[in-house]
Amino acid sequence: MNLSTASRTLQLLGRVADVRTATEPFLAPEGDKPALPLRPAQQPFPRVSPEEEGVSSRHLKKFLEELAAGRDLYMQDVMVLRHGKVLCEAAFGGQDLRCPKYTFSACKSVTSLAVGLLVDDGLLSLDEKVVDIFDDIAPQATKRRLKNLSVEHLLTMRSSVVFSEPEALTEEDWPRRFLGSAQKGEPGAEFAYNSLNTYMLSAIIRRKTGRGMTELLQERLFEPMGITDTLWEKCPQGIEKGGWGLYIRPEDMAKLGQLVLNGGQWQGRQLISRAYLDAAVTAHAFPPHTIGDYDYGYQIWVGRHERSFLFNGMLGQNVLGYPDSGILVVTNAGADTDFQESRYFEIVSRYFGGSFPDALPEDPQAREELEAAARSLSWYSRPGQGLTEAAAPFLNRCFTVRDDKAPSTGLLPLALQALHNSYTGGVEAVSVSVRDGLPELIYREKDALHRLCVGLGRPRVSALTFGGCSYQVAALGRFTHDEEEQPVFYIRLEFLETPCVRVLKLVIDGDRVLLKQTETPGVPYLLRKLRRAAEQPLSKPLLLMALGGAEDDFLLYKTEQIMSPQLHMEI
Repeated sequence: MNLSTASRTLQLLGRVADVRTATEPFLAPEGDKPALPLRPAQQPFPRVSPEEEGVSSRHLKKFLEELAAGRDLYMQDVMVLRHGKVLCEAAFGGQDLRCPKYTFSACKSVTSLAVGLLVDDGLLSLDEKVVDIFDDIAPQATKRRLKNLSVEHLLTMRSSVVFSEPEALTEEDWPRRFLGSAQKGEPGAEFAYNSLNTYMLSAIIRRKTGRGMTELLQERLFEPMGITDTLWEKCPQGIEKGGWGLYIRPEDMAKLGQLVLNGGQWQGRQLISRAYLDAAVTAHAFPPHTIGDYDYGYQIWVGRHERSFLFNGMLGQNVLGYPDSGILVVTNAGADTDFQESRYFEIVSRYFGGSFPDALPEDPQAREELEAAARSLSWYSRPGQGLTEAAAPFLNRCFTVRDDKAPSTGLLPLALQALHNSYTGGVEAVSVSVRDGLPELIYREKDALHRLCVGLGRPRVSALTFGGCSYQVAALGRFTHDEEEQPVFYIRLEFLETPCVRVLKLVIDGDRVLLKQTETPGVPYLLRKLRRAAEQPLSKPLLLMALGGAEDDFLLYKTEQIMSPQLHMEI
């Protein structure tokens, strides 16, 4: 989902400025979301020595070290493959490669693959007009205005339709609203990135086949490729969102990237025609160079300066393929950057944008060092620790918020609150007990009581439920003292299925406790969006209405208040 839109940010801020009054739904997923299982991929790729595939283990070790050193990258996981074989893989911090991950715009490329299946079957032509497909619901005025709007225009982000995610928040019938929306220019005239274009492709698949995109993909791609444990969020009418909302395991997303590299072949079977995929990774639209170094194919980004293709989602979700070398790099991250703003792309191009030999002499020592470096990035490789005397001031005590007007956003990260309609009244009380020799955090909100076991030394994973949606959460804690010798309890919460991280800091000062909350993506990300909105004549009045001000100092104050609240609590 593209959260970069200024109006989307404004609506988000307007709702969370006082979460106690937020009662109307945002984009609630259809039904409840279970906690997705942590288990290895089926039909996994072979794991081989990098030298066997012509890549130096020392080269890969330097790559991992540079990713790990880039604090601005917020890396979660990475896989590097060549010719369909895994050369190295790593999970960072408390992350787990076995966990299906929430994808934002990276899943647009998966929707393109589904469209390709219909084209191959002769059920859909890219020249087909959208108003003809939706003839029964398209207004007469739309049939005249958008008579030239084709499926290919949707695929290449050239629809001219301005109906986008912020407007979808209050709509029940997205296809009808899309068709009745205003437009900017003529279809096909210029590139304008809009996730609802991708959603309409999903709606077209439903129209043409009588079944959802998930069912189609399950039969034609997922089952043959051993892709399991997927979940795709749906609109209020039960149609997959298409442009965002797919949960999929990193290795399974790598399989789809490899399918594109293979020209549609998988284990000797032609699952999608090479003709469609060749067209999909050919530039058809040409975004401004300020966006990045990629042009646009069929929901797939196409390298402008080197032969490559990219599935790209905001915050650091990428499947980057190099057809000439057979290299595929797959990552998930939670950075405070949008899409191609990250310097990650410069790093990957530097390491993998060139040519590689067919094979290299084996280097067992270098390979061992690479594997050790990969293991060291995971906190699960650390030894576990037990409770020490530093924990004593926190144990078996309840810390309560006395001021009912104190700012709070609840335990769930802000982005997930907005995505899944999981608003609460904010934290009311926190306590720390002991369970199985480790601290258990009990976090009471207005309508829920959350319990999670906090690991010391190495993370512990719990399932937390918010508004019917369950998340796998890795928790790592540390008891210490600050510079004033006050007891401190740090708790880092990594929501494994998402790019989101929440950090809690409890500081005891006599009978009072200060609870500080921060998250990633956080203040820098949101503040950058607000500053851009304040510069726009159309969005500035909305900003003033939602927040009460648009000056830079005020925006900083407001974002910190919302995303990094500080609560004074009492024992």
